Amino acid sequence: MAWESLKSIMPKAIKEAGIKDKMTSVKVLESSARILKARWGEEKAGLVEFISFTQGTLKARTSSPGAMQTLRVEQISFLNDLNRLLGEKAVKQLDIRSQSF
Repeated sequence: MAWESLKSIMPKAIKEAGIKDKMTSVKVLESSARILKARWGEEKAGLVEFISFTQGTLKARTSSPGAMQTLRVEQISFLNDLNRLLGEKAVKQLDIRSQSF
């Protein structure tokens, strides 16, 4: 049996274990928050919470109408930056919801 590097084994092992979707979801949620903080700063980015990622849809919740409108205007640019960081077109749409009190 030839020696294989961990880098070549991991993608296949992750796929076989059925955790690829969960790992992608965690990467998307963490990367989304990081990109938003870099774009808006810590305080304004704190108004938006990324809550889930499934089947290409990233869901976000905010209590600020201004933050929701700004994110909608910047949506295409934000998704392009996010997918570029992930190295694949994982996120196809952004669902932004308003949180009522």
